[in-house]
Amino acid sequence: MINDENTGVEDVEVIEVEDTEDEETGVEEQEEEKGVDYWKAEALKNKAILDRNKNKPATPSKSNDFGYDVKAYLKASGIKTDEFDFVKTEMKSAGIKDVDALLENKYFQSKLEEHREISRTQEATPKGNRSGGVATDSVEYWMAKPIEEVPTDKRRAVVNAKLEKEKGQGKFYNS
Repeated sequence: MINDENTGVEDVEVIEVEDTEDEETGVEEQEEEKGVDYWKAEALKNKAILDRNKNKPATPSKSNDFGYDVKAYLKASGIKTDEFDFVKTEMKSAGIKDVDALLENKYFQSKLEEHREISRTQEATPKGNRSGGVATDSVEYWMAKPIEEVPTDKRRAVVNAKLEKEKGQGKFYNS
């Protein structure tokens, strides 16, 4: 009666599953090989990046200029914009990296006052030549003077220049 239950069912061939561990290990070995290849490629890529970065400086090259924060602090401390270069050179010569320590340094304060005094003196000193523009030995200078004030050796040249000037002018003021 046990067979009576299976009367309507076709006979199905049962295939026993063989050991699938061999197939699974083959897949795992392929994945491991792919993983090894992947990690080798990643290692080569990272090595190339490191080699490229060896030629670059460790920190980006900055100009020797102060940042906005230091400039603002210096201005708030009474340092003018044209004195920033002086502060920079004093920081280098004193070997001080901290701006705050430099500003509190009495030696720096005396040097700064001396620098300011020199700057004020240079600004107060007149620059250039302040002459009238015409040399006293020229004919143009003596043409504006009365003939009696003209030296005797220049009188002939002055009179000739005045005559030439009058020839070039018209008789009326607007001609």
